[in-house]
Amino acid sequence: MSAQNSLDQRPNTSRPLEGLGWSIGVFLIALAFRLTIQIFTLPSLLADRDAYRRLAQTLYATGTFGVLDPQGQPVATAYRPPLYPWLLSWLQGFDSDLLPIAILHSILGACSVMLTYRIALRLGLSDLQSLAASALVLFDPILLRQSTLVMTETLATFLGLFAWWLALFLDRNSTRGAAIGAAIGLAIGATLGIACLCRPTALAWALLWGGSELRRNPLRASCLLLGCLLVLLPWWKRNQSEIGQGLWATTHGGYTLLLANNPILYEHWETSWSRQWDDDRFHAWWQAKRLEENVRAESDELASDALANALGWQSIRANPVLFFKACAIREGWMWAWWPAEHQAHWILRVAIGIWYAITTIAGFVGLIRLLGRAGSEPKFACWLPALTLAASLCLVHAVYWSNMRMRAPIIPVISLLAVYGSRGLSISVPNSAKRGQVRQV
Repeated sequence: MSAQNSLDQRPNTSRPLEGLGWSIGVFLIALAFRLTIQIFTLPSLLADRDAYRRLAQTLYATGTFGVLDPQGQPVATAYRPPLYPWLLSWLQGFDSDLLPIAILHSILGACSVMLTYRIALRLGLSDLQSLAASALVLFDPILLRQSTLVMTETLATFLGLFAWWLALFLDRNSTRGAAIGAAIGLAIGATLGIACLCRPTALAWALLWGGSELRRNPLRASCLLLGCLLVLLPWWKRNQSEIGQGLWATTHGGYTLLLANNPILYEHWETSWSRQWDDDRFHAWWQAKRLEENVRAESDELASDALANALGWQSIRANPVLFFKACAIREGWMWAWWPAEHQAHWILRVAIGIWYAITTIAGFVGLIRLLGRAGSEPKFACWLPALTLAASLCLVHAVYWSNMRMRAPIIPVISLLAVYGSRGLSISVPNSAKRGQVRQV
């Protein structure tokens, strides 16, 4: 037997970094770093570009998930998913919510780093590789940037990792049996349902994850989907009673479909793949369409959502060839290595581009190696939640609006794949060791 094979088959009896103490250490280091970044960028939390703080303030003041009309009365809405504003509503009793939000984002970000570390160990990566994967998540430019904004990416990334970790944890700490399998499926499904209340794209993830489990464990797959629907059911009933229509997701889907499929953007894509397009012209066109149909988004979001959906599909049907080209462009926008010109200084754009060129290529290499070893990789089934998460985001954002931040929830997956790709690489030990001996890195 070769030295390499003997090393591959050697039992891993010692994982010195796998203890709770090391996990706490990883969390505290990540928390200190993320909190430092948050403090230095605290004013950026003042912006409320997606009205999450506004929703939280109304919920805190009135108990209604909605916005205030010109008369100061709360108007229920389903335009945004409820989980993130609900969390923010608990931080509204202070003179300023900036520091509480900074602390919340820092804790969520540090938890994501720690979960990446724990998942890496569970996937069979070495201690050093597990720390490397968590470091990639800690310093990731997209995750750092989004954590300084009142946006959902920080929470969505944590929930995606938590669902994956929970599946691994329950599998490891349970005995086999129908009742246990059903309970595990319900627990994972409930977590996915919570993730859907943060970002509705998790619905596609739940379907793909459940579908991937059907052949291996039909009972668990069914319970996974059931658990997800049970968590979403109160939101559906609330929308039916307060909005006038049962909704599993939000009334924002039509707009994101139209934003990605409209005549102005299609006209731009006929000649260029650039992310610099005339969105002011689009907003003027969209406003004119609403006036033409006598639809006011503020007072009738259901009608606005339906109109946007109809116009989006109208653009798709009018030019199906360009639509498929647009799908490729949207994927390119989501996987872009550097920000658009108007988003950052060129030096920062180059630095970010180098970071993502390295991590994305390494992640792709890791994915190819993982798929190539699918039949022999004992931990391959443990990767299915991550692979279905990545696939679901790619599918959704091939059709709906897409940009770099949309891939935030799968950055830990990319990081873990990038590190996984280094498995099998060998380096020489110091000269004092026996000649020809190698060790895995």
